[in-house]
Amino acid sequence: MDSEPIFTDLVGVMMVITMIPVFFVWLERKTKWKVFDFLPAIIWIFLTPIFLSNLSLVPFFNSPDIIPRSSPIYSTFKSFAVPLFIVLMLLDINIREAMRVAWRGAVVLVIGSIGIVVGAAISFYLFKSGLPENAWSGFGALAGSWIGGTGNLAAVAESLKTPEEFVGVVVIVDNFVYLVYFPIIITSRRWASWFNRFTRVSQEQIDHIAETTKEVEKKSHEIHFRDLLTLLGFGFTSIFVARYVAGFLPEFPPVFTNSTWAMLLVTTIGILLSATPLKKVPGTEPLAMTFVYIYMTMIGASADLSQLAGAQWFLIAGFVCIAVHFVFIVLGARLLRLDVGMAAVSSVAAVGGAASAPVAASFHREELVPVSIMLALIGYALGNYLGVGAAYLCHMLS
Repeated sequence: MDSEPIFTDLVGVMMVITMIPVFFVWLERKTKWKVFDFLPAIIWIFLTPIFLSNLSLVPFFNSPDIIPRSSPIYSTFKSFAVPLFIVLMLLDINIREAMRVAWRGAVVLVIGSIGIVVGAAISFYLFKSGLPENAWSGFGALAGSWIGGTGNLAAVAESLKTPEEFVGVVVIVDNFVYLVYFPIIITSRRWASWFNRFTRVSQEQIDHIAETTKEVEKKSHEIHFRDLLTLLGFGFTSIFVARYVAGFLPEFPPVFTNSTWAMLLVTTIGILLSATPLKKVPGTEPLAMTFVYIYMTMIGASADLSQLAGAQWFLIAGFVCIAVHFVFIVLGARLLRLDVGMAAVSSVAAVGGAASAPVAASFHREELVPVSIMLALIGYALGNYLGVGAAYLCHMLS
């Protein structure tokens, strides 16, 4: 494009990068259009900058003479935002409480998460001939996203240096496959009678979960500036410690590099901090999601649609992966004697995260909503570790 770009400085770039999520979050809340039930705001936040940059409607996203895709604003923001929102999200986790009220569901969640890792390895091996080079890192990011959430996708992708075009494919595959899988899990309530017979669960066990979930403590939603200062202070301290320690650990490229160790250490520190009084500080979720949404906009602005070779095989592989996960969930429910409601929640907590798990829980049994959130947070904790593990397995098979 020969015309002078509208924005030529970093402030102009950040204005657009931040206003895109502002607009779609507002539009989703204001209109409540049905389209957002299938394609939530986060998808539009990711897709819009892709088209703005690839159609050259916004020259500064891909003009090497002004603000190249490798602009410091992208790399600098991602360098601190990704590990920061990982720490913030993990501060909400309460493994002890989750195991107290629904330990069977938590174990099945872990089994289902392992199923995603196994499914990623199987699907990668089956379709690797149709996939581009280094696609193994994309499978790691996909596994991290399904086991945890968007934050885990970002963390695993950044630690593995996943090419930006692969990240774009992962986001699309992640959401498209989930659009097909989520209705199946929702309607699984119709299978309750025969499923519960298959898993040999008693009504007494179902009632026990209903009673114990009523005792789950809820976090305050009143946020003060001192809370945000505290969270940011400990967040950046965690990043510093993780990077410092990572410098002493041996590297085994291309999977276990310095950045991979740093991300895994940040995850571990976040889990450890969740056992301290920091867990009670409000504001973790809104602050974390602010960084997640801005990150997704930047990834969209950096994605090159011309590099999406092998996307169709990636999509097919995604369906194979989720099918393996489903088998693991069913077998885990049989082993732990879980009813269809808790099994569904365990699956959605792994694949859909904290946003979708309460929806599935309320559809099956309202009392499962608190448990569903706790299980989804455990998924956040597992996502980074198992995402890297999936990438390692896929790399071994490449």
